Amino acid sequence: MVTPIVWSGVANLHGVATSGKWLFGTGYDLSKISVVDMDNNYSQTREYAFPADFPTFVNPYADGVFHGEALTVVGSKLYALFYVNKGSGYGTYYDSIVAKFRILPNGNLTYISYVTAGKNSFTLDLYDNKLYVCSLGGMQNAGSGNADTNLCIVDLANFTQGGVTKVTLANPTQKGDFRDISILDANNVYIFAGHYDSGFAKLVGSVYHTTIADITAPANWTEVVAVNDPGYLWGIHADGSRLWFVKGTPIAVYDGTPTTAVTASRTFSITEMSDYTGGNLNSACFIAPSIPATRGLNLAVASKSLASHIRLAKEARELAEKAKK
Repeated sequence: MVTPIVWSGVANLHGVATSGKWLFGTGYDLSKISVVDMDNNYSQTREYAFPADFPTFVNPYADGVFHGEALTVVGSKLYALFYVNKGSGYGTYYDSIVAKFRILPNGNLTYISYVTAGKNSFTLDLYDNKLYVCSLGGMQNAGSGNADTNLCIVDLANFTQGGVTKVTLANPTQKGDFRDISILDANNVYIFAGHYDSGFAKLVGSVYHTTIADITAPANWTEVVAVNDPGYLWGIHADGSRLWFVKGTPIAVYDGTPTTAVTASRTFSITEMSDYTGGNLNSACFIAPSIPATRGLNLAVASKSLASHIRLAKEARELAEKAKK
């Protein structure tokens, strides 16, 4: 019998990151960061409540409720994403917080500084010393995207508010909210934006291809996949040989690194993944191969979990049920 390991500082796990023997975890419910010793049976050595345990953090939100969303380690620094609600409800969102900590040799954390990203943020993708934060801009809406949706690019070499670049769509209420990003290399960046229809029955949007050079110019992006499909879990991942799209209920696979409109090479339906025909996908995780070359193709060695997207799927299902009443 396997004895489960419990980390008291994590409830509803949304993000993990590692540095040497230390593993850091954060969860949606407690807004804490757990420090875990992987060399000692993955036991938790301590936990930090954010922002309460970091008095030098000047909290800009007197009535803000913080939620742990994602973690990333770069060198000896830990970056943590917290999205913030106004009070206990979910009707109003404040700008999210990206906090920077120093990792000490004993695994302890010291707070350094923070910057803000968009409202209702949930990604913290790292590429070339920059963090990419997709923000819905508020609640998920029926029939339109949020005017405040954006993609924030946080320059770690200039970790100040002036080093944060905001990418916005020309027509966000029609084009939808920034929902995911996958960066393979400087020439292949995929961005997914969309919003639900008037009854939360389908999500309408697009997966775009662009480059790092053009990432701040949405007018130059190319739509590679059009979306008008049912489901609640959505996410993209490019691994160098394929573009994977968790497309509501099925998983669609596109060969290569598509740069123009493309159709799926393979689609895994719910009946191929489950014997429950009425089910919906609730989570997905892409695991990087141990060898970065398969059948002569160079792959991007990276893993990706859609753990932080699960919250959005849960909220969308709840909103869809309310819309039926």
